[in-house]
Amino acid sequence: MNRLACMTFAVALFSMAACGSKSTSTAGTGSAQSAKPVPAGAASAEQVAKEMRGSVRCPAKASTQPPAGAPVDDVTGIRPGMSWDEAANFVMCDNPLMVVTENSSRNFGINTYGQHIRQGFDGTFAQPRVVKNSQQILEDMRKAEMLRSENAYIAPLQPGQSRYFVSTMGLPGKEQVLSVAREEYYADGKQPTMDSVKQALISKYGPPTFEKDGGRTYFSWGFDPAGNRVPPGSQLSSSCSMNTPTPDSAVHLSSDCGVIVGAVIDALPSNPGLAHDLDVMSQNGAQDMTALKAVADYFQKGDEARRANELNNASKNAGSPKL
Repeated sequence: MNRLACMTFAVALFSMAACGSKSTSTAGTGSAQSAKPVPAGAASAEQVAKEMRGSVRCPAKASTQPPAGAPVDDVTGIRPGMSWDEAANFVMCDNPLMVVTENSSRNFGINTYGQHIRQGFDGTFAQPRVVKNSQQILEDMRKAEMLRSENAYIAPLQPGQSRYFVSTMGLPGKEQVLSVAREEYYADGKQPTMDSVKQALISKYGPPTFEKDGGRTYFSWGFDPAGNRVPPGSQLSSSCSMNTPTPDSAVHLSSDCGVIVGAVIDALPSNPGLAHDLDVMSQNGAQDMTALKAVADYFQKGDEARRANELNNASKNAGSPKL
């Protein structure tokens, strides 16, 4: 599975791109504006989740509904355009152990002129907090280095777990969802059939505009900005599709596309008729591009006003240079 950690924003002759070298997350619930002090001492996963989740309202309910006849664009209820807080609440209602942390390493290349905007968050299962001595820490570092040197693959989830990445954009404190991606590993002994997962996807999102069967089964649902289904085989069906709809995938946006939903089902290696995991991702190209441009313009105009004001003040207050 390809594991990417960047986003790209491109339209016509204008492009933005940025990739983080490290995954950087800040703990906190959807409403948190800054990192909370990390509690000390050993704790169970349940205790860690309780510390991090804050106020969660389950079952989650959306404050607004999509227009009648609009393409289905949600992943477990989370839709492009939803507020940060509302999306974070939906994510945490997925499971009592699910926690949300801001991801500051994956971002769009927008110059915010020093202001902080939240450009995405991860939803993951809380892990037990273990207190280790120096010898145990060194041993963990040795094992980690060995895995890196062997280029070993480390599965991101355990059976029965799920995870999210939600990209967001907006003015500080008013960030909204651009895209949402979710991955789930099915619990051992409870794996659904490949066909039942396929039928569930079609039942929710409708006939796919692209489908490819195999050990990995890919689906994509593409729509233009007006909400019309992209004809299979058309030029837009290629550009308005997703190749790797996972939480680690880059976010590629185009103003030519509206809603795009992608999904991939991996078969269980020991029985290809059963599903091992499911990834689903949703975004809205034209809507997201508008949001990105609005934020970029806001910060640019604000900096232009600042510079103009400084020049005006200088013309009034600055003394004559000594020559």
